[in-house]
Amino acid sequence: MTFMSDLAETNKAVLEIMIYDDDMTDLNLHHKLITKYLDERDFDYNVTDITSQDDYSEYLKNKKPDIILLDILMPTQNGIEAARKLREVSKMSQIIFMTGSDSFAAEAFEVEALSYLKKPVKYDSLVHVMDKAVQRINYSRSITVNSERIQTKIFLSDIIYIETQGRKIVIHTMKGDVSTYMALSAVQEKLPTNSFVQVSRFEIVAIPRINYINGNVITMRGGSELRISPKLKEKVFEAYELYRANHYN
Repeated sequence: MTFMSDLAETNKAVLEIMIYDDDMTDLNLHHKLITKYLDERDFDYNVTDITSQDDYSEYLKNKKPDIILLDILMPTQNGIEAARKLREVSKMSQIIFMTGSDSFAAEAFEVEALSYLKKPVKYDSLVHVMDKAVQRINYSRSITVNSERIQTKIFLSDIIYIETQGRKIVIHTMKGDVSTYMALSAVQEKLPTNSFVQVSRFEIVAIPRINYINGNVITMRGGSELRISPKLKEKVFEAYELYRANHYN
């Protein structure tokens, strides 16, 4: 049995990113900043620059961006209207508004925007917001495993933790347990490192499903308790604190 028949690739998927801004000077600047970020993180990506309402409508007929950086104040279609149109076809796209005004906060909340970036956009601010966006995208994706000869799709957001049991691994999810014959290391290679961390030789946990950590013991939401290997303790704490900083700040 080949590896790829056991588990679909997730964290190596291409990021589809759109920048929609009618100002070419701003558009070019944002393109440079976003590609710098993506190259530093070693992502595979496509970045599409859009300057007009017609081009935007045509794009949405064929693609759905993972992330859209969207100007608000545009003459023919403001960013809030563009975001509403996107939400009609995609609930998962991460919307980042770029603006010099705070007067659209209520509308931004309505379309479930991730954040604002104040113009002129600073690179440090972009990095912080993009890390959050990528984290959400990774966590909304799925893996597919062979379980009892049936292809089973599992959303990463449903996973609580994964453990080795003999020759099998068991994926504990919010919807029940799924067993499959494969190595834990093979699963780990396909999980986003900003949302999952190995805590022992036999277990990987979903960081967002951690309730709290007390010493060497992790208590997961739902009550399961897992012991952290001393060799992995520093790595586990670093991953947990980084997730909390990116998710809650």
